[in-house]
Amino acid sequence: SAHNCYSIAKSFTSCALGILEGEGKLRDTDRLFFYLEAPHDEKWDEVTLRDVCLHKTGTPAEANIDIDVEDFWAEGKTDFLQYVLSQPLLYEPGEGPFVYSDMNYYLLSRVVEQVTGRTTAAFLQEKLFNPLHFRGNAWGTCPQGHTLGGTGLFLRARDLAAYGYMLACGGVYESRRLLPQEWIEKAKGAPGTYGYGFFNTPDNSYFVAGGMYGQTLYVFPSTHSAVAIQGHGVQTEEVDHTIVPLYL
Repeated sequence: SAHNCYSIAKSFTSCALGILEGEGKLRDTDRLFFYLEAPHDEKWDEVTLRDVCLHKTGTPAEANIDIDVEDFWAEGKTDFLQYVLSQPLLYEPGEGPFVYSDMNYYLLSRVVEQVTGRTTAAFLQEKLFNPLHFRGNAWGTCPQGHTLGGTGLFLRARDLAAYGYMLACGGVYESRRLLPQEWIEKAKGAPGTYGYGFFNTPDNSYFVAGGMYGQTLYVFPSTHSAVAIQGHGVQTEEVDHTIVPLYL
């Protein structure tokens, strides 16, 4: 069955940007508000897509917005874009602390939508999910119908493993390039750091996308292999893990 992979969704939104960069339709150095139109503090004008990918927009830690938290929905927030842009920027974009937030990848999802004229989910259905032969998936939306971007993507373990295998093979699946190799190198991050939706190991031997409750994707470029783990439950409880390695 399909499980919510939580923050692994961020890596998929990153890949949507990578596909568009490969098509020459945007660059990670572009300013966020080249693509968005909404009232905002002028400090946001300096924020680049790269800053958003790296969770370094300049917002303080208390502005971290987790849209997996039930209270966020219960409070009746309907305009997610306006809400995140109401947060103050206390640091220079790209220079402040790492502040992890689902809302950063919601912003990126809105950029993908602006560029393509489709939701991020619909765009990736054509560009990634169908070529990888996903067998049932769904992606949650905000109250206005925009793909959440940072969470809420439901996938089967087999499909997550196929995605990881594509990444391990440098963006190629069944002899078809789906994602630029150059984007993968940027997205996985420098050794021991967070990149664009992924964490890289200190020795640069493999990189990981992870979500709450044990969802994990391990990508091993040196052996062209990936391991996907899906489950749901608090970390201390036993969960049903499905491990699907794929090899060339």
